[in-house]
Amino acid sequence: MVNLLRLSPFIILSVLFSGCSGDTEKDIAAKLEGKKAGTRSRKLALPLTGRLAFHSYTAYDLDDSGQRWLDGRIHVCDFPAKTAVTIPEIEKHTIHAMNPIFSRNGAQMTFMALPIGPKYGADWPAALDLFVYDFRSNELANISKQAGLGASVDEDPVFTPDGGSLVFKRNREDLWMINLKTLRGQSITTDGKRNEESGPRISPDGQWIFYWNGDGVGADVYRFPVTGGSAELLAGLPGIQEMFPVFMDNGQLAYTRWTSPKQHDDEIYFLDLANGKHQGAAFNSTNGADDSDPFAINNWVGFSSSRTENGKGGWDLYLGDPNSPTPIHLRQLSTSRHDLGGTYTPSVVGHTK
Repeated sequence: MVNLLRLSPFIILSVLFSGCSGDTEKDIAAKLEGKKAGTRSRKLALPLTGRLAFHSYTAYDLDDSGQRWLDGRIHVCDFPAKTAVTIPEIEKHTIHAMNPIFSRNGAQMTFMALPIGPKYGADWPAALDLFVYDFRSNELANISKQAGLGASVDEDPVFTPDGGSLVFKRNREDLWMINLKTLRGQSITTDGKRNEESGPRISPDGQWIFYWNGDGVGADVYRFPVTGGSAELLAGLPGIQEMFPVFMDNGQLAYTRWTSPKQHDDEIYFLDLANGKHQGAAFNSTNGADDSDPFAINNWVGFSSSRTENGKGGWDLYLGDPNSPTPIHLRQLSTSRHDLGGTYTPSVVGHTK
């Protein structure tokens, strides 16, 4: 595996710009190989190991003109196999698929989506289901349906470290956990608050659930013991939105926050859980763009940004060194839509059929 930290910025740029590509249509474009539009894969030249996934969409719900879009799609890049694809099984059975997260062993991926059926999204946004895709068997499971959760809004799923359960947000309120073998679920944050508890992430030791509570100025980052107890506030500055907590490979917690109560630009921050110190990333934009949705990738931080130099959509994926002011634009991954919700696993198990 190539250690990006030992490469010069020029070499890193050269390597990454020849990498994966995304597209807005049903299949990933194959322009560099001269394939016609509509092919679902293309060769990559990025010498990394691991698998990266993200979602793209035109608008999460309504755009500025009031038009509703339900076109979220998940893209998967396998660096060893040098392919960038959408998954036919996911495309066949779901619409508006978003927020992919890998299991620790990389064999499975969970996400939220609308199941394709007679209503075809007519209940949006009143219903969302949890799905698990298995790269080994090419099987897709609707966990919400199998567990009999009914017409609920099930969002932001994440695997527990052992891969045996999912933690997710249910009905825009409490966090739930569902066992993937017994399909029994239970609420794990019954604090009685009406605020949304969103974006759960599990600590590597499986002891803590990190999430954010609320929205806008009321959004703060917490952690909660898996075994039960009281939630602990980790990031809660007055008048500042703090959200999207995620563990980095160095043990720190990355999250997104506003610049200030008066300047609502999203920035990436890091929390040292050992000493409680918060530090903004050196690459945070200074021109009013938003940097959000952090994820760990080989001791770097991946994120989405609206700065989009030479990009195709409103948000593109970037790769940053927390101590460097210049992030790397993964422009070969850019679609002509918003590219968000990146996730990475160093393990490639099975195939992207």
